[in-house]
Amino acid sequence: MKEGIIKNGERLSLISLCLFLLSFPQSVSVSQIFAGLMIASTYPLLYFKKEYRGNWKGIRSFFLIFFGMYLLTLFSSLLQADSYSHFFKKFIKQSEFGDFWMLLVLPASYLIASEKKNQKTLNRFFYASATITILLGLISLFSEVRIGKFVANGFRYAPGDRLQHFSGNLGPIKLYLPIGMMNTHLTYGGLLGLILPGLLLDWFQRGKEKKNLLFYARTALLLGGWIVLFFNQSRSIWLGVFVLLVIAGLQGTFSLKQNIPEFSGKTKWIFGIGLISLLFSGAYIFRNNWLIQRSVSQIFEVHNTENQRYYIYKNTIPLVKDHLLLGVGGGNYKDSHWKESTKMIEGQEQLWYELYITPRGHAHNDLLHFVAVGGILAGILFLSFWWKLWDRFFRIDPNQNGSLSILTIGILSLYPAGFFQCYLLDDEVLLPFFAFCGIFLAGTNKFSSEPPSDSSSASKMQTKTEDDPNLKNAGEIAGDSKFFRLRGKFSFSIFGAIGIPLFLYWLFWIPRLNLNPLEVYNRRVRASDPNLVKTVQKNILKPNFSGIGIQNPETNIAVAQASLPFQVEGCLTHRFPNPPVPRVIPFSFTIYVPENATNPPQKVKITIVSRDSFDQDQLYWAQGEADLGKIERFLQPGKNEILIPNFLLNTYPKEFPDGVFFRDFRISFSGFEKEGRADFPKLDFGKICDTVIPQTR
Repeated sequence: MKEGIIKNGERLSLISLCLFLLSFPQSVSVSQIFAGLMIASTYPLLYFKKEYRGNWKGIRSFFLIFFGMYLLTLFSSLLQADSYSHFFKKFIKQSEFGDFWMLLVLPASYLIASEKKNQKTLNRFFYASATITILLGLISLFSEVRIGKFVANGFRYAPGDRLQHFSGNLGPIKLYLPIGMMNTHLTYGGLLGLILPGLLLDWFQRGKEKKNLLFYARTALLLGGWIVLFFNQSRSIWLGVFVLLVIAGLQGTFSLKQNIPEFSGKTKWIFGIGLISLLFSGAYIFRNNWLIQRSVSQIFEVHNTENQRYYIYKNTIPLVKDHLLLGVGGGNYKDSHWKESTKMIEGQEQLWYELYITPRGHAHNDLLHFVAVGGILAGILFLSFWWKLWDRFFRIDPNQNGSLSILTIGILSLYPAGFFQCYLLDDEVLLPFFAFCGIFLAGTNKFSSEPPSDSSSASKMQTKTEDDPNLKNAGEIAGDSKFFRLRGKFSFSIFGAIGIPLFLYWLFWIPRLNLNPLEVYNRRVRASDPNLVKTVQKNILKPNFSGIGIQNPETNIAVAQASLPFQVEGCLTHRFPNPPVPRVIPFSFTIYVPENATNPPQKVKITIVSRDSFDQDQLYWAQGEADLGKIERFLQPGKNEILIPNFLLNTYPKEFPDGVFFRDFRISFSGFEKEGRADFPKLDFGKICDTVIPQTR
């Protein structure tokens, strides 16, 4: 009977893991079911089978380190709880400890993958999972509707559902931001980061073998994956994958330079022509894809309207300073961060909506978040976990074709990527991450105790010492010396893999975090022409501007572009605090036409637009808009004040953003005296659209 329980348990656990690999790219809910089944079928085997108890020792330290991080968040929360009546309900629902059950997948997948008989099956299902992930991404690249939402609604589009982000055109074909069946492009990017590095390194290894149809199918799959990753625009994953591949090529035991496949002359010519075609295609796509242009340009910009990491980090740093030892506690980060945000809003009310929609569920930095909620010790445990993972990475045997440790090596891309996004707090990414970690560690299990060495040299040394007993002691000393040299080399490599990304991250962010919040804030602008959007944003004056740049006209835009309508984010119908109070001062802003302008507009038409103020990204619902009225003005050189006497709301909503609306401005300039370059005016919205009649607290 015992043998039957073991046999059925092993079969069920393997099937559960395989079904999990197939399901996580499609549905997090379904994948959680198979993850739970995997846990339930694997852990009893620790009792029934001695080999499983022996294998447990190989994963124990990794499990305990991560479990220790979760315990620290619990301990910190208990110490800081005002009352225990609602503590556990809030803690389990909102804290990181709620992910504890997912951590149980790490040992389960490790124990399953440690069985040699399972590894070939897992290899095949990894490729099946990768194929599903990439194909869904390719489909979503051309789909206007979100596939996940479309399937959840019974294969139909429900009015009001948010559509995909339009990316650009490829000739007559419209392209969209690929997200597979996930809710966000960052989540889908995290899945690509887990999969693509392993596919690439495995492809390099298999390139040394005889080429067959399966090899070219893998090549096509890999190419499709990189195309989807490029259009996905998860810059944190771009960075993570890049860092991992650089380390693998320069310092890892798997060296790209030593594993480049050998190709015939004909194949090299085809590859060269294909590479040139790919470069030209990439340049064409970049030129015609405004979303990719924005993503690349924003890497070097101090601020962009879609990136709220400045506000997240700016209001997380005080939490770390004030609670360095214990952290704010699990489940308390969101409320603690909002308290800091409230202080910022009280000083600059125009940041109210910006800080309201800024995600406060986590710190958008895995290390920073665990330090903020669990204290400095949680941060040390976090780095220890990654230290041990990188240690295993540097011991991988580069000659193992199809090795599970190579295929799942993408887990390491989440370390550098995690400095810009909390991938280890995202259920859709965390669950496959733990499963991949277990498989990766099972594949590297035999390298866990000793550094890799040249087997032929070791064999010769062993023969010599056996033949000559006088050399035995010398051989042992030399072996020990070599062991410690290799250990030192690996420690230095691991320190570089851990420390360099961390150092570069803070080198990038420290100057930016020293900026004033108003230097970072920009009003959102929408227009059909990307160049017009950039021009408008450059010509919106900051509050309390010095006035020096008003007389310098912007001429880097054609009249045809400057005449197009554009919509600028205006101001709210209600005032801070919460519950909101109605605004009583009319909206106003100012248009500055430079005195020395040679081709300025003579006329402006302004449409006042009412827009919802709820968070679209949180509700996955599009904000509604309605035109309220129009104003036309002739423009004179210098200052042109625009006072909008109507369109206020005398209501008292219970809580923001319910019943609170934006008053946006759709503006179009006309009356340019000649064609060619236009002198674009400056726009001043004051603090909260109050340039004519200033607001007071």
